[in-house]
Formats: sequence, C-alpha cells, structure tokens
Amino acid sequence: MGSFYANAFRVEHREGEIALLFGERLPGPAGTAGEAARMIRRIVLSPASVKRLQILLDAAVRDYGSRYGMLGEAPQAEPVRQGGATAPGPESSPAVRGEKALRLVRLVRDLDVPYGFERSFKGMPATLLGKRFLIGFKKDMLREDPPERLAILCRAIGMPADDLAEFCRLLPEANIVLFGYEEGATSSVYKAYLEFGKKFETVVRENPDGPASFLLHLGFKWDTADSTRHTRARYICYPSFSVQAILERVADVFYARRQACPFDIVKGIVDLALRRMRDDEFLYLEVTEEGNPRRSFDINMYRANLALRDLSPWLEMMRRHYGIAAEAFSALYDPAEPQIFGHLSGGIDRLGRDFLTVYFGVKGSSRRGDPYAA
Repeated sequence: MGSFYANAFRVEHREGEIALLFGERLPGPAGTAGEAARMIRRIVLSPASVKRLQILLDAAVRDYGSRYGMLGEAPQAEPVRQGGATAPGPESSPAVRGEKALRLVRLVRDLDVPYGFERSFKGMPATLLGKRFLIGFKKDMLREDPPERLAILCRAIGMPADDLAEFCRLLPEANIVLFGYEEGATSSVYKAYLEFGKKFETVVRENPDGPASFLLHLGFKWDTADSTRHTRARYICYPSFSVQAILERVADVFYARRQACPFDIVKGIVDLALRRMRDDEFLYLEVTEEGNPRRSFDINMYRANLALRDLSPWLEMMRRHYGIAAEAFSALYDPAEPQIFGHLSGGIDRLGRDFLTVYFGVKGSSRRGDPYAA
C-alpha cells in the first residue's frame, strides 16, 4: 500500500458519489499573496461510505487530542480533551494574550505540524506570573527543509544572530524543538529550546551501572523588546538519580538541608507522585544560565498523571510562602484545576530571587513523560 503526505484537500460531488481530492500546497505566483495547490490523488466514495468515514475521522481526531494534545490544524478556540480534562486551544488560553504571545503561537501553528502546548505559573516573593507557555514538536514532523523553516521562525521573533547561528548548528542533533514566551511586570521574553532526547537512551545503555549526566536541553532566551539582552541556559540531566537522591540533592544544593519552606512543598509533591510512578520514571535536571546567578532544578513527573487539583495543599502552601494574594492565585489556578500536572522547578532565578514554577497542560506521551513527543 503506497502512501504520501497531503496538506491540501478538496471535496467534489455529483449524484451518487463524493470525491475526495488530496494534494500539496504551493507558493502563489511571485508578487501575489496566498497559495495554490497541486492535487495528486482523487478517491471516489458513495455517500454512505462518506458518512462512515466521517464517523471514523471524528473519532480519530478526538482520540488524537486526548492522547497528544492540540492538533495544529484544529480550530484553536475549541476545547480539546487532554487526559480527561478540557483544555483550551493555545490562542484562547489566558497565557496567550497580547500580540507577542499570539505571534509566536501562530508562527508555530503555521508550520503545520502536531504540537504540544504547556502552560506554567511561577511564584516569587509577592509575585505570580501566569502568562508563560511552551509550544513544541518533533523536529522530524517538519517534512520540508526544517533548518530553513525554523530559521525563518526564529528571525521573525527577533532571535539574536549569534544565538540563531548556534541554534542552526546544533539543530541536526536535536529531536524536539520548543518555543516559549514569558511575560513579567515590565518586560517579556521569547525562548527557543533544542532537546537532545536521543542521548538519554544512549547514555543509559552505555553506562547501565551509573549513567553520567549530560546536556538534555539548550535554551536561548532574549528580551522581546531588546534582543541584545539575551542569555543561554543549559539543562543538565542526571538519569541515574533515584527519588531519594533527587530530594537529597535539592535539599543540599538549594534549600540548606530542608530548612526552607519550598523544600517541604517539593518533597510533598514528589511523595505524592511517587504513589503513581516508579522510582526510575522521575527525570531530574539542573539549570544554569550565562551571565546571571540563576541556578535551579526541574523534576518531571508527568508519568504520575496527577491533576493540579491533587496538588492543592502544596500549592496553597506555595501561595502563602510567597505572599501572593488569594484572589490573584485563584483567578489563575481555578480554571486550570483539571489540567495535568507536569513538572516542578525551583531555586534561584536570574535576579537572585527564590522561586517555584508549576508546569501543566498535556499528558506526557513518551517514556520520560515528554509532552511534545506527539
């Protein structure tokens, strides 16, 4: 059975039959807007067969949404079932408000690939940031010239030239590409990440008794209004860490041997996830950035399949610890209660402030709980 990729469609009909045409989008004539299409296959069905096909397609789209998150071509204002919870499409999400955030989502959507969408909220002293998201996809899903198409996207959001050169140099080694946006009180940041997930299995296979740490993500971050203000972040994975080793490391390095309230929050959430995950399914990373004091950790717990509501006692403790107003926290948290909890990060941010960030949205679909491996 032969197969080919199609991204253009047309339907024709006459008495007794309905024809489905499949083909490829083509650039429009020079100097004009829009696109043309070249049709390649024509399939003729009876009206009764089309009704059966419609039912099967509807079921397939619902199943895809529940397993992997939003379809790139799905109507963005429609809710999609994700892990048993209703999640808004990216463009209707409260995290995607304002021209800069919308621009990034639409640029990724226009790549015409299935993508994962993940939100987060970040707590700091007297501060709660909720306009934060990541949107990512498998690089191999880009069927035509991935380096050039991604370079065009990066230039469209103002990625600094030296970062773009490094991004393109390392792109062949990456399996997943992610873009992000974060809006603070006075500025906003664009982010681009390369994930080198293929290294994970290699490191574990070659060092079964004690896998070495390795670079899992490389992040590029820049101010949306002034791209000369930029940095790179290195996310180092420690695949050999057990849950006990993770908690001991977090306590020793970040929380002065368990004497800080954030450690109680981290431990409580990890203990909760441990009831649903094997010890070896946790993924632990540590993060540093060039030119600033940031040092943080990230613990991926997507495999626990917990909803945010399951974390409510620990999130309330987080709210009180940082002195965040209950009304402001509820406005962000309450609509997101049914969403799938993903991972937790904390430590010291680039301005030297203590923080905790909670990531949520889609259920992890890969062995290590990667929500972007759709």
